[in-house]
Amino acid sequence: MQNCQPVFYKLYEGKEEIIGEYGPTGSYVPKYSQLKSAMLCVSPNKGTSEADQFGSLEDYDRTMTTADTTCDIDEDAILWVDDADTEGAYNAIVKKRAPWKNSILFAIKNVTVSEYEAAQKEISELKKIAENQSKTE
Repeated sequence: MQNCQPVFYKLYEGKEEIIGEYGPTGSYVPKYSQLKSAMLCVSPNKGTSEADQFGSLEDYDRTMTTADTTCDIDEDAILWVDDADTEGAYNAIVKKRAPWKNSILFAIKNVTVSEYEAAQKEISELKKIAENQSKTE
């Protein structure tokens, strides 16, 4: 597959309730699938001279395409592109999925490690709050 690169991703599976020492807490964290991979053509960062494949949607940095019309990447997926370490933070998210007759085009947005760390911190804080609520009940 010419001009394609491996893209690693996890699919959003819903929310998972945090279970504290005394049972369910009422707080939730996002739950994702196991790590998967696919070969996709990923564009360089978008510039002002290229056509806007997604119309007025401007909240994306790049596009990626595949001829695999069964590709299960969706608009809630998190991505590791450009050889990002899959043991670390994801570095992109899917903003839009546009299937066509024989291909799928995705609009993706780069995210920074600090955004990932902020999300992880929020999850940790929710877990702590939930544990404290469990202890006081």
